[in-house]
Order: sequence, then C-alpha cells, then structure tokens
Amino acid sequence: MKNKSILAALILLVVHGASLFKAQQLNPVGVCYVEVNNNNMLNAGSYTLQNTNRQLFDVAIIFAANINYDVSKSRAYISNNNNVTKVLNDVNTYVRPLQQKGIKVLLDILGNHQGAGISNFPNREAARDFAQQLAHTVYTYGLDGVDLDDEYAGYGNNGTGQPNSSSFVMLLQELKLAMPDKLITFYYLGPATSRQSYNGDAAGNYINYSWNPYYGTYSAPSVPPLTKSKLSAAATWIQNSNPQSTSAATLSTLATNTINDGYGVFMWYDLNGVNNASYLSTGSNILYNENTLLSGPLYSWSQGTACDPPLGLEAANLTGTSATLKWTSNGSITYNIDYKPASSTTWINAANNYSGSSITISGLAMNTDYDWRIQSNCSATLTSTYLFAPRFNSGNGCAAPSGLKSGSFLGTTTNVSWDAVPSATSYNLQYKTAAATTWIDVQNISANSYTLPGLTENTNYVWKVQAVCGGGNTSTYSAEAAFNSGFAPVQSPGARSLSFNGSTNYLNAGQFNLSGNAITFEGWVKVNAFKTAFPYISSVIGIEVGDSNSAMLRFGDGNLANNRLQFILSFGSSQVKLNSVAALATNTWNHIAATYDGSTMKIYINGVLDASVAASGNFTANGILYLARNYDNSRTLNGFLDEFRVWKRALTASEILANNCNVPAGSPNLEANWKMNEGSGNGALDATANTHFATLINMSAANWRTDVACAAALSTKDIDSEKNNIASAYPNPVKKGNDIHFTIKDNTASEIALYDMAGKLIVNKKIDKNDMRISTGNLSSGTYVYKINSKEGQMKSSGKVIIE
Repeated sequence: MKNKSILAALILLVVHGASLFKAQQLNPVGVCYVEVNNNNMLNAGSYTLQNTNRQLFDVAIIFAANINYDVSKSRAYISNNNNVTKVLNDVNTYVRPLQQKGIKVLLDILGNHQGAGISNFPNREAARDFAQQLAHTVYTYGLDGVDLDDEYAGYGNNGTGQPNSSSFVMLLQELKLAMPDKLITFYYLGPATSRQSYNGDAAGNYINYSWNPYYGTYSAPSVPPLTKSKLSAAATWIQNSNPQSTSAATLSTLATNTINDGYGVFMWYDLNGVNNASYLSTGSNILYNENTLLSGPLYSWSQGTACDPPLGLEAANLTGTSATLKWTSNGSITYNIDYKPASSTTWINAANNYSGSSITISGLAMNTDYDWRIQSNCSATLTSTYLFAPRFNSGNGCAAPSGLKSGSFLGTTTNVSWDAVPSATSYNLQYKTAAATTWIDVQNISANSYTLPGLTENTNYVWKVQAVCGGGNTSTYSAEAAFNSGFAPVQSPGARSLSFNGSTNYLNAGQFNLSGNAITFEGWVKVNAFKTAFPYISSVIGIEVGDSNSAMLRFGDGNLANNRLQFILSFGSSQVKLNSVAALATNTWNHIAATYDGSTMKIYINGVLDASVAASGNFTANGILYLARNYDNSRTLNGFLDEFRVWKRALTASEILANNCNVPAGSPNLEANWKMNEGSGNGALDATANTHFATLINMSAANWRTDVACAAALSTKDIDSEKNNIASAYPNPVKKGNDIHFTIKDNTASEIALYDMAGKLIVNKKIDKNDMRISTGNLSSGTYVYKINSKEGQMKSSGKVIIE
C-alpha cells in the first residue's frame, strides 16, 4: 500500500462492509457455486428456510470465468466462455432476481492452462492492470464481487513466470483499491495459499471469506487475520450422480462440526436444476434448525453461443488530446468501443458496429489517465462481453510511438521497429524476457528501429519504446509488444521429416487462438504403430484445453478404432467429433486434412473426401498447440510428421490436392506452416510471418529423418516449371479415366517420368511427338509430379498434375 493510513482505512472499510452484509445473512453464511456450463444461476434463489423464509444461500458464485493470456501483449485478461457470456450479457434475467432477494452474486476467476494466474504477476503494473479489469467487470455488470481460484493456471506456459511471493498480495491490494465496496473471496487452493504475505502485509487483510476446496472433507483454511467467522472448514458437493458428490451422511457430519467448532461459513458446490430440498435440509436442520423448502421454480439451462472480444488491445499515438485505440480485428466482426477518464464512472461511446482494427478518439484532457473497453458483435443478436484495455495516459503532446513490429528472429538477435514520431529527436527502448521483472534500457536511439543483441534462443520477450521530443519532453512508453526470439538459422540439408517415439517426443508450437468459424489442419503422417491401450489415442495436431476449448486431429478414441482419424471441435461446452470411414495402415505416408467452413466438418485422406458432418456456429480453441501430442504423453504419436499447416479458413478439395507439398508464401489465412526441413536444431520453423516456432520436446538430431513425404527435388523444381515453359500438362486437374496431355516445346526432351508424392516412379514414357498422352485409368486420385528429361538424363522441366 502507498501508506499505512490508506491501509487502515481500507481494512476498516472491509470490516464495515462485511458487518453490513452480516446483518442480513445467515449464520453460518451460505455460499453456493453454480456451474453455468450446465445449470441456471436462478436456482440459487429457489430455496428458503421453512420457518423464517430466509434464503438458504447468501452468496451465489458464477462458476467460472478464466484468466487467459494474450501472448501478443504479454497480458493476463478475463475470458468468458459462451455460458458465462450468456449470464453477464443478460444480468437482468440471471443475476438481478437473486440480488433482489438479498443474495450476493460473485464471479469466480480461475486459470485456463495458459500460464496466467493470480500468483505470477511479475510486477505491480501487471497486478494493477488485472485488478482494474476485475473491477470494471464487476461494476459494468452490477456484480457484488469476485471469487479467486488458483487452479489450472499452467504457470510457465507461453513463457510466463512461475508463482512468486508478491503477486497475490499485490493483486489484492490493487483490487481493494479498485473496488473497495465489493466482496473478495478465496477458494483456498493452489500456490496462492502459501504466498499470503508480502512486504509486511497479509492477503487476509483484503479477503472477506475463504473456504476449504476439497469436497466431502473438513479442514479450515489458514488466511490470517481472518477468524473462524469468515471461514468454511466444510466443503459440500451437492449430491448427484457424480461419484465425488457428498453423501447425506457426510453432509450431516460436516454441518455438525461447523456448528460445534464455531465456523461462520458453509460452502455448497454445484447446485443443479433438480429438487434438492430434502438433501439441503440435512444440512440446514443442523446449521439453522430449519428445513429447506423449494419455494421457487426450478430453471432449466440452454447453452450460450460463443462470441469472443478481440485481443491485442493498446492505445497509441498519444498526443495529449487524442489517442488511437487498437486491437486485432476479425474482418467479419464489428465492434463497440467505449472510453472514459479513469476517475469517472460514466463510459463515453466512441463507436458502435464499427469495422476495422483501430479508432482515433479526440478531445482528451492532457496528462490524464483513461480507460477503454471493446466488445465484438458476432451477429445482430450476439455480442461478446467487454474486454477492458490497459489504462493509458493521454500524454503531454510528445506522442508515444506506435506501430511496434518485430522481425528477423535469429535466436540471439531480433530487429524491432516502430512508426516515427514527427517531433521526436531520439527514442528510449526497454526490453526483457516475458518472465523477468527487470527491464534492460537502451537510451538515445537515433532511428526508429533497433536490433536487440544477446537474446536467448526460443524465448518470449516483451519490449516498449518512448519518444524524446524537443524541450526535454518525453512521451509515455508505448504499450508492450511481444515476440519470440526464434531459433538460430540452420542450412537445410534437403527434405526432412520428424520422427516421434510415441511416449516422450512432441512439438510445442506455443499459444494459438484459432476460435472462429473456419479452420483447416493438414499434413503428411506415417504411423509406425497405433496405440493398443485405452483410450487408443495417437494425437497428430491441435489444442485441447477441455471439452469447451479444443480443436484437434488424432487417431483413435475410447470407442473408435485406433487407426481411424478423428477431427474434434468445441462448440459451446461440448465437442463435435467426426470419425473417418477409412482405416489407415502403418508404415505408409498419407496426406490427411480436416476442415470446417461454418456449416460442415470434413476429413480428407490423400485429397479425397472421406467423412463429413453438419456443424454450425463458432468453435472455441484457444491455448497451446501441440504436434504429435495432446493432453498428456500417453497420447503421443509413434511415427512421422511432415509438411504440416494450420489455416484460418477451410481449404477446398482442389486446394488440398494441389498444395499438399507446397503452398505459396503469403497464402491468405495461412496461420502456420512447418516444412520440417531444418534437419538440425531445436525447433521446426514456421514458414509464415506469424513466428509459430515449434519447439522440439525431448528430441535430438536423431529425430530429423530423410524418410519424407515430399521429396526435395520434386517440390523445389515444381516452382521452376512456371518459368521455363518447356512443357505443360492439361487438363489440370484431370478427371480419373481421362488422358493427361503433355505439350512438349523442346526437341531435346526424351522422356516423361511421373512420380507420386512419396517420390515413387509410376510411369516412364518415351517422347516421340509434341503432344504426348498418359492414361489415368490405372492411377489413383491424388497429386503427381512429372519430370521432362533429356536423352542425357538432364531434367528439363517439371510440374504437378492432379487426378480427381
């Protein structure tokens, strides 16, 4: 805290606020979690005590929002899935009726395997930013506070730091400053439980209540200086078909111990939509000497529709009186944007239904802090929740640099650049690893670019830059930009693939946000052996965070043959699984592709449509993308991968056939392209500008193999064929059964050789006229490479031809 008087005042406010709440509450306080992926919040208001008619639950918790990580800005942010979005976007239906009954409604916040959590904010600035996001969310949607849950953070993912001693307390300090009249509760689990003291201050000074997280057990949290009146030693999972739920006999014991030991809180978890009055009475008779009645209706629940706000939020071009607000846009979505002075509670609308990735606001007061927020319009009736941007200062007229870019990722060096500020005489730059707490300063840079030296290979970095203007004025620092330093370049020895041992080998390609209404996974795979143990899964590529957050392609499943492909996407809180009809053989290269175009999921094998299923809407897939692994090492691939790509659009059948070995650089919506031809080093490089470098995990030089799907001579010469124009093939594509015609324009050409994409010679024919024909009647559908050779065996030309 800034000083002891502020701390004392806040503690008094917390105590006073808690006292006001206590005058209306039960003793013990009844706290109830509702899993909104499956159940309706309103059911928390349907139970009252028989004699006094008081509500059984004092606090209802929306379970749960997530702490996600925006890698592009090295920033933790609040992410709401389709069901939390549904609740928050219609609080008048799902929240206000509970509050009108005196029930406090909180939003639970927990990690999402992306490296962000309440225990690893690297500095106060980051903790303050997230606290402000939480406060904005609470006030915007009229909630009564937040519940902090240190689960599933995946600390260390995406280059984030491990838990530290200061993060949790700093977050609580900043959170209480940002929302002093709201509740803060603590689900007593995770690294935060052992990091409750920092710089002489205690986490418990800012927490209203805490409870045991282990259902069916009795163990009080230790959150000093909270007393028993603010703690629940009991944890009850409301009885249902789940084997982890708490029996009536155990509930009776937990309630009895709570009363006998004088604890002032009793926690219930997973209230569903059936009549639980009898079960709840088992506890309420002991806790309050009253039966519980179902005094209101039971509400069913239908899934919300996914709609995500954009990421990459920053404020740039800060001139003192104007600023440019920026985000990473999706061309098919419009946005609503608001801003306000940080000291104000009233938002000012900048635009509604706005297309683009930036907007300039003017009329700002100089040297003033501002907040802004943005939401997506996914359709005429569907919006995302708001994402709140980092607070910015309008500046003093010396504009902060914008347009931050990075490139030339050479492992130990990276070039960074920014848009020149007209009034700047020089620039100051700061950079550090994403996990570090100390910035490295570079002063008096005369140009608007700089090459950062001495970097660590394959490491996430953040950087920012400041303009120095005439008269000694300096701008604020720009928003932080992020990059991965990449791998030191290697000279490719020719076509290569990567082999995986089926147990410990895989590729980590880092953070991807593939959520949307279109995707393609494609590449070549050769399996040595399929899994023989349940669940028979050999993972190929994808993201798997949970049933509500996944996009992947794999072999096998619990009830699917181990050699059949399965394409999975998450829509809402459940997955749609498409299984291939064909079963693939071992020790054979196959080109596999999976597409979704907004209406249909499809699987292609060697360019031929194998299976499809209707699906609609946006899917959710935001997390670490792996190749040859998902979920855990028991599902790794035993085999080879080559030429794998991820597209943010659905390829057509002809595109899949035509480009299975090569795609043009800069192809639209090509998100990642791992050619896997490095032959050495610690990573598979991304041939796109998106720098999705895939790190080799538990692998060595021996994993680079010459057993390839696409031979180097065939794929590289294919580019040359358009230049020499010695021969051409038509029609192309050609229908199976028809002839391929070759027009020969060089009298020295002697023979035509036709190869499949594994490099196997299929046809060899002597050239005896200018119009040659090859029958496709005995050939399989797919892509072939032809070579025109001279009498001396010199290749004169080559190209591709597709048989449909």
